Amino acid sequence: MSTFSRYVLRVFFAQLALLLISFTALLQVFDLLSNSIDVLKRGDGHFSALALYAVLRLPEIVSFLTPFGVLLATLMTLGRLERDNEILAFKASGAPYNAVLLSFLPAVLLVGVAHFLLADQVVPRTINAMVARDIYVDRNSKSDGDPVFIQDGRSVVEVTSVGKNGATLREMRIFERGDTGILVRVRQAAEARYDTQARQWTLSDVWTTSITPDHPSEAGHNGTMIWETSLTPAEFSNLIELPQAMSLAKIWSFATSQDVGVRPTYFYEAWLQKRFSLPMSSILMILLAAPVAHSIYRRDRGLAAGMAIGFGLGFLYFIADGLVMSLGESGAVPPVVAAWMPILVFASVGGAWLIRLEGY
Repeated sequence: MSTFSRYVLRVFFAQLALLLISFTALLQVFDLLSNSIDVLKRGDGHFSALALYAVLRLPEIVSFLTPFGVLLATLMTLGRLERDNEILAFKASGAPYNAVLLSFLPAVLLVGVAHFLLADQVVPRTINAMVARDIYVDRNSKSDGDPVFIQDGRSVVEVTSVGKNGATLREMRIFERGDTGILVRVRQAAEARYDTQARQWTLSDVWTTSITPDHPSEAGHNGTMIWETSLTPAEFSNLIELPQAMSLAKIWSFATSQDVGVRPTYFYEAWLQKRFSLPMSSILMILLAAPVAHSIYRRDRGLAAGMAIGFGLGFLYFIADGLVMSLGESGAVPPVVAAWMPILVFASVGGAWLIRLEGY
C-alpha cells in the first residue's frame, strides 16, 4: 500500500469515526425522547430498563447510520484533499483520479464487511434481547390486534397476541379437522402458557364447541386444560419476528419455505437479497461522493455546496431504496429488483458523472 493510500485511509477512518459517534449520539437522544415513556411503562418505571434499552439500541442505530457515515466521510475526505490541492499534486505525478477512488476501496470493503456482520449477527441479538425483556419499541411491527395463523397437523391455530418470546399466547382459537378435512371441533382459550420444565401448554378459560353433522353443536367450558401439540414457543416467536431481528440463516429458512412465516415467501426473499446487498451500499457511496468532490475543484464551488449536493444524492438514494424495498415486500416487484435496482441505478449515475468530469 502506497504512502498516499495510507494517508487517505487514515483521514477517512478519522472522519468516519467522528461522524458515527456524533450522529449516533444525536439519533440516540431523539430515539430516547420518542420512546422513553413506552420503555418506562414496559419496565415498570425502572430507569434501568431505559438504560438497558439505550445500550441495546446502539447497534441498530449504528447499522442504520453506517451508509450515511461512509458517504459523508468520503465527501469530507475528498473535499479536504481537493481544498489542500493534494489531489492536484497526486494527478500531476501522472496518476489518474480513479487511483484516488481505489485508495478508498480497502477501507470501504472493511466497513462493508463490518456493516454486514453488525446487521446480520449483532443487531438481531440485541433486538431479540430487547423483545425478551419487553422493552423493544417498533411502531412498524405487527400489532397485537392482527392475528397470526399456524398449522398443527390437521388443526389450524389462530392467535391474536404473542408475548414473552412465544411462551404466552392470548385470545386463541384452535380449529380441529377430522380425517376428511371437515371441521369437527373449535377450542377458544383466553390464554395459553408454556411450561418450559414440563414442556407442555396449558390453556386457560377454554370453551370447546363440538360440531357433528346433522346434530346441534355442543359447547363446554373448562377452567384449564392441557393442549397436546408439537408446537413450541419458537414457532410462534418466528411468526411475529421482525426481519431486521433475523440472521441470514433464519431469513434463508423462511425464504426457502423450510420454516413457516406469517408473511409471504417473497417478503423474506426481498430481505434475503437486501442482506446480501448491504456491503455494496458502502461502495456505492464512493461513486456518489467522488464526482461531487471532484466538481468542487473543477467548478470552483465551495465545500458546503459540494457537501449539500452529495448529501442530496445520498438522501435520494435512501428514499428510492426504501420505496423499492416496500414494493418488494408487497410483491409488486421481484425481490432481486427490490434489493439491487437502487444500487445499480445510482452507481450508474455516479459513474456517468465521474466519466463526464474526467473527459473520457
